[in-house]
Amino acid sequence: MKNLPLNPIDVSGLEVYANPFNVRRDLHIFVDYIRRRNVKRSRRQNDLPKADKNRLAKLLSDPDAAKTLKEYGEAPWIDAVDYLALQMGFIKYDTEGIYAGYTSYAPSYPDNYIEFQAQNYEKFLALSLAEQEHWILERLVNEGSNEFYSDSIVGQLDGFSTRGSATGVMPTLDFPEIRWFLLDILNHCQGGVWYSVASLVQYLKANHPYFLIPKNPKSQGSRWRKPEPVSRYGNFYESKKSRWDREIEIPDDAPDGFERVEGRYVERFLEGIPLLLQYVDVAYSKPKKKLYPLLNVLRAFRVSARFLRLMSGQTAPPKVTILPNFEIHVEAAFYPVNTLRQLESLADLTADDQVAILKLNRKKVTARAAEDDTLDIPALLQALSGRELPKNVRREVEEWAGRSNAFTLYSGFGLFEGNAALPAGQEVEKIAPRLKIIRSPATVFAQLEKAEQVPLLIPHPADKLKAMPKGVRSRFRSQSAIAAAKPKKKKARLLLQRETAITLRFPSAKSLEAYRRAMIEARCPITVNQDNLSLTYSKRHQSLASQALKTMRQTYQIKIEDVV
Repeated sequence: MKNLPLNPIDVSGLEVYANPFNVRRDLHIFVDYIRRRNVKRSRRQNDLPKADKNRLAKLLSDPDAAKTLKEYGEAPWIDAVDYLALQMGFIKYDTEGIYAGYTSYAPSYPDNYIEFQAQNYEKFLALSLAEQEHWILERLVNEGSNEFYSDSIVGQLDGFSTRGSATGVMPTLDFPEIRWFLLDILNHCQGGVWYSVASLVQYLKANHPYFLIPKNPKSQGSRWRKPEPVSRYGNFYESKKSRWDREIEIPDDAPDGFERVEGRYVERFLEGIPLLLQYVDVAYSKPKKKLYPLLNVLRAFRVSARFLRLMSGQTAPPKVTILPNFEIHVEAAFYPVNTLRQLESLADLTADDQVAILKLNRKKVTARAAEDDTLDIPALLQALSGRELPKNVRREVEEWAGRSNAFTLYSGFGLFEGNAALPAGQEVEKIAPRLKIIRSPATVFAQLEKAEQVPLLIPHPADKLKAMPKGVRSRFRSQSAIAAAKPKKKKARLLLQRETAITLRFPSAKSLEAYRRAMIEARCPITVNQDNLSLTYSKRHQSLASQALKTMRQTYQIKIEDVV
């Protein structure tokens, strides 16, 4: 069935449309948004809150989402991505609702929070690019709606009236099987060639007249009633007034019945899943006469190379190219989420189209090296690109990564001044002949006092350093005395910003590493100390840390104790 006998068509006089929305990218952005927040859906409509929709409108690929949301109170593209995330099993929420009392005419959804399904999502991310795409395609093909009645989120065509659709031939149709059949038909088209939709309909009429409706259709039947013959086109009506009127019947023996019913389905199928997933581009003409649903308006289609490679099993892995100007180009048939996530921790995303462009960022490289001192960043970049790094890039990245060791921040430790012998295991680092970093100031103080060394313990508050008492021999004391002897000057105003940090200590390196990965996935800035198995983050990032903690609780029973 290769090289179908379809007619090529000139589209110069038609309105050509290629779906500009990136549903794959938006799916991951939506899931990331949900996993970091506690989103509660509306009680009556089971809809996303307007505040969350406003934020999502700025993140997703529909440039008109914010405007549509403001003018009409809804954003179809956001709803479509929300529904796809539910179909994929990446999120979960109540879709059935409850009827609150005998007088309720519609279900309500109290306390309907969206739950992130980490296991399903991680399972998806572990798949290859082609396997991820097949998973998305299968969920869309097997979902419950049908193209006769549901409007395409990215198309222009209307549908038939749904009145009477619960009876007749409609409930007997197997739409997933029909969609797979038509996808196989598209797989036998030549990529990049504009074909006439009318010629596709005529090909199906001549060779597969019953691909949609059986030759002798019957009702669905039940336990008490056997299936009975039904009208082939009894569910379908046309109108010159509106989509919802049913003034014109389509007889079963109409010579053009196939074009008016099956032909309409083919048009709506093309601007459904294939157009949504950018498997096809389409071309429209203006309606020649007023007729509902629209007919012969979608005039042409062309199949993309990415679809043909997917169906033939020839989808290549992402191609990563690192240039001497520190740009990273990522080419992929579909959205390379795993590759981009590794690179976005090292680089800034500057363009996100068919080719994603990132630029290495010194601060990000330094921060990543500080988070994981075992990570060889040049080796990671070389592994992703599959070739040697440009020499200047390797040299600079190695220098940036080396700067992560330029300083060390100690939290919960103490500064010891003196020549007294310290208990075993207390000294962390010697920074001067009489100055050392120690692990437990209180323990050292108690042991020195017991040894009659006459120590002095000075706890400093979080906002400032406490002054040394008079008579104490200390290099810090002498400096403060000199400063006090100087004449007073007019004090300049100084605004200081105070930030509170939270440090978590772990019983094992394994649990520390698991929590570190959870914090990185939540995109929470952290500092890790492998020596004392601790992890520190700013209190202002508590919401991100809570999301990471929620992820950890899926594996561990966690109890947090405050250390005084």
